[in-house]
Parts: sequence; structure tokens; C-alpha cells
Amino acid sequence: MFALSKKMASQRWVFPAEALFPLALVGMMGFAMRWGVKEYQKFENYGKPKRWNIDRWDRRMMERDSRLTGNVNIQAANSIAPKSFSSNSAWELEKPY
Repeated sequence: MFALSKKMASQRWVFPAEALFPLALVGMMGFAMRWGVKEYQKFENYGKPKRWNIDRWDRRMMERDSRLTGNVNIQAANSIAPKSFSSNSAWELEKPY
């Protein structure tokens, strides 16, 4: 039923080299996209790598940095807090009844 002719049975398998260029092109596009996303995230974070595995302490420090400097990605090491820091509390006020 599926008998191969002698001519077809004696032919060697030829490597499909025409598929290498599109495959390499797709691979390079993938690497370029990953590099672009990584650089964009670094740009958004002022040159620092993206944060990961953030716990409660990190979130509170980010909130503190946001209140001190106006941005969660910039830290301040001043020994005396600015005057505006005393009025913008992290504690939410109770709603009046």
C-alpha cells in the first residue's frame, strides 16, 4: 500500500537550510524585545534594576520615600525630615460618623 519506489528510497534527506534565516530572525527579534523591556524598566526606575519579591517592609519604605521625595524610586538620607513630612501622615484618618 505504501511501498516506496527504489528511486525515493535511495534519496538522501536534505537539511532545509532555507528555514534557518527566518528562525534566526524570529530569535533575534525575541532577544531584542527582551532587552528593550529590560532597559525600559531600568529607565523607569532611574537606572536601578526592577524590584521583585517586595514584602510589607519594602512597601512601607517605598511609601516613606514617596512622602519624602515624591517618588518611590528615590531615597533620601537627610537626618532632618522636611516640614511637609510632618503633615502628610501615612496613617489614614478615621471617617467621621
